[in-house]
Parts: sequence; structure tokens; C-alpha cells
Amino acid sequence: MTDEPLLQINQVKLDFHTYAGEVKALDGVTFNIKRGEALGLVGESGCGKSVTALSITGLLPENASVTSGEILFAGKNLLSIRNEEMRKIRASRIAMVFQDPTTFLNPVLTIGEQLEEVFLLNPARLTSIALKSGQTKGKTKTGPSRSEQRKIAKTLCIDVLRQVRLGDQERVLTQYPHELSGGMRQRCMIAMALARNPDLFIADEITTALDVTIQAQILELLRDLKREFHGSTLLITHDLGIVAELCDRIGVMYAGNIVELADVKELFANPLHPYTKGLMRAIPMLGRELDRLETIQGSVPDLINPPSGCRFHPRCPFALEQCKSVKPDLLDVGKGHIVACHLYGEERT
Repeated sequence: MTDEPLLQINQVKLDFHTYAGEVKALDGVTFNIKRGEALGLVGESGCGKSVTALSITGLLPENASVTSGEILFAGKNLLSIRNEEMRKIRASRIAMVFQDPTTFLNPVLTIGEQLEEVFLLNPARLTSIALKSGQTKGKTKTGPSRSEQRKIAKTLCIDVLRQVRLGDQERVLTQYPHELSGGMRQRCMIAMALARNPDLFIADEITTALDVTIQAQILELLRDLKREFHGSTLLITHDLGIVAELCDRIGVMYAGNIVELADVKELFANPLHPYTKGLMRAIPMLGRELDRLETIQGSVPDLINPPSGCRFHPRCPFALEQCKSVKPDLLDVGKGHIVACHLYGEERT
């Protein structure tokens, strides 16, 4: 891992246009992911984690619009490029695995057809492999024929299915999504992502739709892949235990804002934002006897008419008067620990 950022998200604001009004989903989201780093993004459902990921990949629905900010990937602003260029980036440099694999796998195509397509989208890579292995009969300038490309792609499909710990790869390639279990489908989705050899791998709640046993297997797979995969990872989840095992840093989101960002060990040892502290208290712990788990009072705000100032202040037991009117800036309090809270403003340090 290096200190050079691969992805920089700067003050991104995003609205959804609905019949009920403008949903202010993201309110100045700012964070970065370093090269080779695994960043976990946590928070309650509806806080903007998945919307942030869709903004990065250019897969936002038509009723969404980014009103300000920038998303820099390797120095290029993804919000200002054309759809065709964004598609090429998704085909080779940014890969995303979604929560429910059934929704994103084509039910009328076999796993092999869908996985081969990922490799065929990058003919230059197939040509390079063919020339190195001597599999092509064509000249160096022309590269392998279409049939040779498919043969190479099938070999790569088998390799990547083996990489995600799927047995009997030849049979899996001939099967349709409905013939596989939920865990196998999710492994196929991870394989399609890894097939791109991406610079940035985004995993959005990829264990939520699976039973506990399969969840453990997928997490073990991700842990192994983290050691083998040299790119950067954005792991989106609501489970702090998952990010504690798999990530280098944690970003905490609330109602469209990053409220805290820190190294994993630092955040667990010294949570600062009242929302982060509430999330920590809600985690069941061995050796701590409670009649019932602690909860954060109140509910997630309506983002059509969000609270003024700090969006967490109606639920915060430590809210100051200025919290109701002034949105706190992200403040570095040392050791790369960043928090957006008036409790840690300059006038109180």
C-alpha cells in the first residue's frame, strides 16, 4: 500500500428527483482510497453507501444527478467523461459486486457465456496472453482469431473460478444462474470482477443475502483474495465486524455525510463521533451482560427535508446549540483520524 490516492471523492453532492421532492442523498461526501488499500464504508441503511459506489461506477439511475463535487480516479474526473469511456473503465479498471447476484446475472445465459464476455471485452489482454503462450497462429500484428480468443477466454474462466474456490469449473461454466446456490452465484460475481484485474474492487453488501455459513466462506475468500489482490478495495457494509477483519481504514457515513474516518485499530480504540460511539455500543460483546442491546434513539432523517446544521443533531445526546445551524467540517485530530463534529472544533480543543 502507498500513500498515493487512487480514488479521491471531493465534496460530492447528489440529489434524486422524485414526485415527493428532491432527495438530498449525498451532502458533500469527501474521502480517498490509497493504492493497495482496503477501505470499509459503514452506516445505517439509507445513509448513502451504495449511492456513493454507484456514483463512482457511473451506474446511477436516470432520476439522480450530481450537483457538485468531483470523483478523481487516477487523476481523471469520472463525473466529466463520456458514457463510452466510463464503460471502458468499468470493463478493465473498476469492478463492482452487488448485494444480490441473482439480480445482476443474466438468467438466459450460462455462467461461461457471461464470464467469457468479461475477457472478450479486453482483446488486447487476450492477444498478450496468446503471444506469450504461443497459442495464436496469426501474426504478431493481427493477433489471435476470434475462435482463438474464445479458447483463451475459456481457459481464463476456469482459472478465475478456481481462484474463487469453485470446484468442477467445467460444469459451472455450462450452468445457468438458477442452477447454482446463492453462495456459488456470489462467487461467480466475484470471479467476473476479478477477471478484469481491476485497480479498484467495490463490494457492496455482498454477504447480506447469504446464510451465516456461506457468509463465513465468502469472508474467508475475501480475506485470501486481499492478500493476492494488489489493487484497492472499497467494502460497503453495515457490519463493523467485517471491516475490522478485512479493511485498513473505516469511513462512517450518516445521512449522506462522512462523519468519521480513521485507521481500523484507531477507530475501534478511540471512536470520536457520537454516531460512531452509538454504533459501537450496539455491538454485542462477550463478557458484557445486558438485558437488551443499546440503540441510537430516534430514526434516520427524511432526506427530502433533512435537519439543518449537523444532520445527526436531533439524535445526538451531546448536541450543542451550533449543531442545529452549522454543518461541521471534517477535522483531522491527529494520526489521520478525521471527524466531523463541533465537539472537536478548534474552540473546544
